[in-house]
Amino acid sequence: MVAEILWARHGENVANLTRTFSYRVFDGDLTDTGRQQAEDLASRLAVGAGEPVGLLACSPLRRARQTAEIVGRRLGLAVALELEDLREVNVGELDGRSDAGSWDTYTQVVTAWQAGGTGARFPGGEDGAELAARIRRALDTVARAAGNSRSLVVAHGANIRAALPGLTGGPDPGVDLRTGGTATLRVDPARAPYPLVQLLAWPV
Repeated sequence: MVAEILWARHGENVANLTRTFSYRVFDGDLTDTGRQQAEDLASRLAVGAGEPVGLLACSPLRRARQTAEIVGRRLGLAVALELEDLREVNVGELDGRSDAGSWDTYTQVVTAWQAGGTGARFPGGEDGAELAARIRRALDTVARAAGNSRSLVVAHGANIRAALPGLTGGPDPGVDLRTGGTATLRVDPARAPYPLVQLLAWPV
C-alpha cells in the first residue's frame, strides 16, 4: 500500500507577521489573509485533477486546525487526525521570542541541518534527527489511516522542509513552502521499520 499525501502549510497567522516563534508558547489565529489562503486552498483541491482527498489530518496548533476546518467544510470532511507529531519545529528556549538574536540562533541550527549536521540542537529543543523521526511517525500514521485514499495534512512549512532530507535522503528543497501552499509526498508504510518517503512535488 503506497499512499499519496498532500502536505499543506497553514494560512498566514499573526506569528507570521510578528515573526514570533510559535511551537507551543504562542498560538495565534489566522489573519484575514490566512483565511482567504485557506479558502483558496480548498477551492484548488475541490476542482483539482486526480483522486479526491479522503482523509484530513492536521497539527494541533490553532493556525493549522483553523486552516484544516476551512478546507474540510468545502470538501465535506471532518478532521480525522490531529497529531502532536505534526507540531511545528521545537525551537526550545526560542519559543515565543521574535528578537534578532533568536532568529540568528534559528538560522545557525537550520543551516547546520541543511549541511547534514542533524545533531545540531535548539537550546532546550529538538535536533534534526528527532524532528525527522516524528514527522516520519506522523506520515506513517496518516498513510495507514488513509488506506487507499489520498490524504491531506495541514501543518507547517518549516518542519516539513527541515525534515525532508532526513525523510527522503534527498537535498533541501531550497525554498520555503508558502502559506497556503502544498507539496506532494508518496509514503510507503510497509517499508518497516520506517516508511519510505518520496517527494513528488514542491512548489517553487
